[in-house]
Amino acid sequence: MPGPESGPESGPPGRRQRLPLRLRLGINLMAWAGGVGPAELDLLPGIAALGYDGVELPVFAPEAVDPPAVRRALAAAGLACTVSTALPRAASLLDPRRRPAAVDFLDRCAAVAAACGAGVLCGPLYAPVGELPGRPRLAAEWRAAVDGLRAAGERAAGHGVTLAVEVLNRFETHFLNTAADATALLDEVAHPAVRLHLDTFHMNIEERRLPAALATGMRHLAHVHAAENDRGSPGSGHVDWTGLRDALRAGGYTGWVVAETFTGAIPEIAAATAIWRPVVPDAWTYARDAAAFLRPLLTA
Repeated sequence: MPGPESGPESGPPGRRQRLPLRLRLGINLMAWAGGVGPAELDLLPGIAALGYDGVELPVFAPEAVDPPAVRRALAAAGLACTVSTALPRAASLLDPRRRPAAVDFLDRCAAVAAACGAGVLCGPLYAPVGELPGRPRLAAEWRAAVDGLRAAGERAAGHGVTLAVEVLNRFETHFLNTAADATALLDEVAHPAVRLHLDTFHMNIEERRLPAALATGMRHLAHVHAAENDRGSPGSGHVDWTGLRDALRAGGYTGWVVAETFTGAIPEIAAATAIWRPVVPDAWTYARDAAAFLRPLLTA
């Protein structure tokens, strides 16, 4: 696959524009579905034709993924990949009783990510999405998360995978809502395989200024989700996209920028993220519009 630093070539117009600083543009398959099976792999040629460099594979049941099939499909389409996940209800790094299950789950997801060719496993890796105790986080939860992320990071490193810990808004978690808090947490974790994942949807809710928040987290930043304020098509709402681009450039960010939205057809995701109405016309329209907006933005 031609990398982001490649020169002009034949192919879709999006592929001819070179992204700076080794940025790569991806899209999460959760725009279509919540798994990685034959139907999802059949989407890959069309995604490549839109000019994406890769896809993000949603892995919530690692044993259900067929890595050799994924690798073949990715290679045939000329795409790379990352992996996203979320902890099941029985697992949490914040709770010592559920921490072994969480570390084991993340280990299995990292193994699948590596087998599929992904170097990044991202998501809110500390607690199940939507688990809200009705109080601020506890100091004991912070200490448990530091220990849990170190243990999970050590296992991920054994697979050659980086864990990118996502910051969520206050309506989806009580634990980690701002780039400043995440930076403090990762400073304590101090493991090279545990880094930061920022998402513009959540930042638009919790951060006063998106560029400043990105600058705060830049030394740990390993992954970026590009999502509009209503999870619609990037550029259709009021997220500070120019500020995002300028902050990534100023910080010398090298990595993925992944467009993300969700289909309401995935009950667990719809419930955890409060997706009660369609936010995009359909997945393919979203994918086309996101690529048409994000690639010129990042190359301007």
